Amino acid sequence: MRFRNVVKIGVGLSVLLFCFGVAFYSFVSLTDAGKGKDVNMFALIPDDCNGVLDTDNIGYYTSEFPRTSYAIDLDTLHHSELINNILTDITKYTSVNTHGLSNQISRIMISFHNSSSAKDVVAYFKVPNGGNGFVLDILRLKYGPDIYPKTEDYRGKKIEIFPLGKTANFLSVLTGEGYIVVSYHKKLIERVIDAIKDGTSLSNDDVFKNHQEKKSANYLTFYGRTASLPLLSENHSHIWSEFELHLNSDVLYLSGSMYEPDSCFQDMSYRLENIPSFSEDSILVVSGHERVDSCISRILSEPRSSIFDQCVSNLSRDASYIMVADMDKVAENMQLYSSYFPGFICDNIELFRSFIISSQVTEVNGKFSHIYVFTYKE
Repeated sequence: MRFRNVVKIGVGLSVLLFCFGVAFYSFVSLTDAGKGKDVNMFALIPDDCNGVLDTDNIGYYTSEFPRTSYAIDLDTLHHSELINNILTDITKYTSVNTHGLSNQISRIMISFHNSSSAKDVVAYFKVPNGGNGFVLDILRLKYGPDIYPKTEDYRGKKIEIFPLGKTANFLSVLTGEGYIVVSYHKKLIERVIDAIKDGTSLSNDDVFKNHQEKKSANYLTFYGRTASLPLLSENHSHIWSEFELHLNSDVLYLSGSMYEPDSCFQDMSYRLENIPSFSEDSILVVSGHERVDSCISRILSEPRSSIFDQCVSNLSRDASYIMVADMDKVAENMQLYSSYFPGFICDNIELFRSFIISSQVTEVNGKFSHIYVFTYKE
């Protein structure tokens, strides 16, 4: 089945992924960067963050989404002031030859540290050695040529603090071999330095570090300190979930896996198989592999007269759990259904009311994988 107009959620999702608070591609240390080797970007990120966004193609996600016909419906990335001041200008340095810095930014990550404030974020840029002058260039283009930073030292590292024109905001910047880190809050840059100095980064997190793997090109992934299905995580606090964005003209979905301590797995597996099944107006929940198989087989054997039935029939019969829900119905009683959805969906329920969400969790080889599909209701 081809889901129609699902892509409308793209811009809204990008707003969420950039702006609320609530990975892993090289395995060398930061000290190797000066030798021409790769930088482990996760060795920069404090391990107490709420979430991380990671992309190797920010040009696509800041340029393509705003140019689409649906951008006006769900807004763009301007909700985040950090995005507005830095990332909306970044394509000048990733796709065209501006100031000799063409193709200087190969990867961008954003860590979130407080879900109540769009300013409590840190942006990390992977750059070649010596390619770190773009921040000053961008700020001078945006706020005028008279911008100069003041410098403060913290644990032997230099933090540059830039005034942002006539606004009351300042941008704190840390540069190193192969990376640049920026934030509105100097204290967050200090926490990055602490993570580097003390080994308290995500690259050393006991759960997160065991799930680092190479990604293909052109990805955008969000890692949240949450279970993709909160029903599974009661009494288990050290759980991460990965949500990788997949997009084409007809379908948008999030896929990934949950990362949990080995001690949690059996309990979560038992809970997954024993979630109470129910079916009511425009909401369906089924758990247990045999029940899921039976439910989807029944739908497939009948004429598919509604988008809701089509959403059910396109889920996997191998899943351990499925849910299909008209989010307008869910929004009417969000408290009742909040444990079935990741926090970023619950916190932004009004954005999703025009969609049917189809989700599934599958237990495969000792791992819980998940998919969320967003179907626009015409």
